[in-house]
Amino acid sequence: MLSNEQDVLKISRNPLFIIRGSVDLVIAGFFFNLYRSAISSIPFWDDWRLVNLYRTMMEDFFDQVFAVPAAWIGWVLLAVAIYFFYHALRRYLHQFSTVYRFTSVRVMKKTGIFGVSTQELFLRSIDGVSRQQSLLGRLLGYGTLRIAGRGVEVLEWHYVSDLDRVKETLEKRLLAKNSKPAERSMDAMSRSKDDTATHS
Repeated sequence: MLSNEQDVLKISRNPLFIIRGSVDLVIAGFFFNLYRSAISSIPFWDDWRLVNLYRTMMEDFFDQVFAVPAAWIGWVLLAVAIYFFYHALRRYLHQFSTVYRFTSVRVMKKTGIFGVSTQELFLRSIDGVSRQQSLLGRLLGYGTLRIAGRGVEVLEWHYVSDLDRVKETLEKRLLAKNSKPAERSMDAMSRSKDDTATHS
């Protein structure tokens, strides 16, 4: 932080920020259980009606059953489980390492454990603040705050708790920052007029 920089407001996030990672974890567990069943002595599809119908048809027409080995299906299911587990772990690490800061000078978003990525906007370079809320977000009081900088740069804070208070505080701080140069300009113009009147 800079020497004259202070935290203005602590930005907290709603616990639902872990929901996407949790969904991926549940899916990974589901496919892993299917994998365990597939490599067992009796695969989970063994008593399916469609499978029994297929076996009957194969025996009637070819006197043998053509089938994909259960181990192959098991390995495919395991690969899917690993894929979703990887994404769940990635989401958890990303979300738990994300920190939002609102100081007297700038707003920041910092993400990462091993490699840190920081996005920041100085208050004087912010052009606007908007919010996005789903129906669930409105009921539980959280949402996304979009902070637009000059040009195309946008900083987003997701799952922000007490969204209205954070937005209002930020807008007041921006208004105060923008009004100071205008006041100084008015004072300078007033002094210039007074000096002109004195000399005349």
